[in-house]
Amino acid sequence: MPSIRDGDAPQTALGLLPVLAANILPLVGVVWFGWDPETLVTVYALELLVLLPLAGVKALFAGKPPASDRESGVFSVSESNLVDKRGSVTVHDRLPPIYPRNVPFAAAVVVGGVWVGFFVLAPVSEVAAVLDVLGRPEVLLSVVALVVGQVVETAHTYFRSGRYAELSPYAVVEVPARQGFFLACFLFVVIVGGATSVPVAFVVVKVLFEWSGLRAERGGGGRFSGWLSGPDSDTTVDSVDVPVGQPSATVDVDGRSVAAAAIWRAVTTTGPFYVVLAAFVWLGVPAFLGDGTPSLTLWVASGLAGLTLLGLMLAGDIVEAILLNRWTTYHRIGDYLVAHDRLTDEPQWTTPVSELRDAAVVETRPSDRHFGTRTVIVTAGWGDEKTERTLGPVDTPEAFVETFDIPLQSTDCSPLDWRFVGAAVGSVALITVGSVVVAATPLGPSVPWVFLPVYLPFLGVVPMRLWKLAHP
Repeated sequence: MPSIRDGDAPQTALGLLPVLAANILPLVGVVWFGWDPETLVTVYALELLVLLPLAGVKALFAGKPPASDRESGVFSVSESNLVDKRGSVTVHDRLPPIYPRNVPFAAAVVVGGVWVGFFVLAPVSEVAAVLDVLGRPEVLLSVVALVVGQVVETAHTYFRSGRYAELSPYAVVEVPARQGFFLACFLFVVIVGGATSVPVAFVVVKVLFEWSGLRAERGGGGRFSGWLSGPDSDTTVDSVDVPVGQPSATVDVDGRSVAAAAIWRAVTTTGPFYVVLAAFVWLGVPAFLGDGTPSLTLWVASGLAGLTLLGLMLAGDIVEAILLNRWTTYHRIGDYLVAHDRLTDEPQWTTPVSELRDAAVVETRPSDRHFGTRTVIVTAGWGDEKTERTLGPVDTPEAFVETFDIPLQSTDCSPLDWRFVGAAVGSVALITVGSVVVAATPLGPSVPWVFLPVYLPFLGVVPMRLWKLAHP
């Protein structure tokens, strides 16, 4: 009987047909239309801008848990707690289930895709005027064909064949990311090569990359395909041993407080860094598309693109935080605390209430103070199973602590030191005013204002540190 891998070769070849057909047009452009290397590079650079978002969408449906080693790839999600979420959600009968644990990978594609784009698109902008290149019908047709080829390949090989159930989200996003980095090296070869044989060779290499990428997704191929796919997923999802019986008590988290805390965390932690990336897009798009002095329309369009990207990145962090525990319900079953997620209808974890210890109220969340909710950190388990759990926010903290025998004397938050609160607010105002002065008036120092976004993450440390000092 042939093995599964033996049957993969014809399926991989069939899945490659749409991409292979799409790559014929660039080859025709080089041979018959006399495309210069800059035109070919521009076409494939624009295709890369579609590949990464497409990979982010595909990652949402990947059915295999992500690999335990998530720090050695192009996209790192090692700091996200959502990757351990259990269960899936069906949004439509004709679509595969979406796994909340995969959302961090889709969000990482948005942020990491900016950097991958810069590595590829920055050198392209030095040698080609993209708008002029796209003004040629045969070039525009080729770009559209490449995009359509990728979409058709995804629909056939990934969704229709059920391949999504056998892949981890890590593998889905790593293949196009590593392809982009590796192909960036060949872009320089094409640019400096000049001769027709070099662009033709590049098209051939590009198709080989597509072939290796498909084989990497199927777990086949040699060392290069293995490098493209990243580490294999060695993670399994064990079932949660839920005690038998009906809950004697049930407490839901407060959804308003969860959403407010998610927004606060996104704006105050990763927000300044995202502003830098959005500013780079605002400044980089005119340089990439323009030829000479960019027009006002191009500046406005690039600004809108930067704002859209900023919104997507912030939304990704907010959605992650909301998905983590917005639909969490805590059950008391016998002497056990069971955390159950109503969205996925799956138990997430369980622990004996007798093992809960070292409890403390989280005091740095403005949402808890505003809504009267409380979030509690506890230590659960012993030995290798010892872990820190964040419970809440709940709107009846006293009853919650009593119901689950949490060793906490008081659920009250310490009074704020309003001197540091005022200093934090004042520092934000000074940073805002100073930024406007430097960027828009002649009163600022004689330094290029484009460097201002780079300093924002460092300046943002000041108000955040003052805010923490406001909590005794």
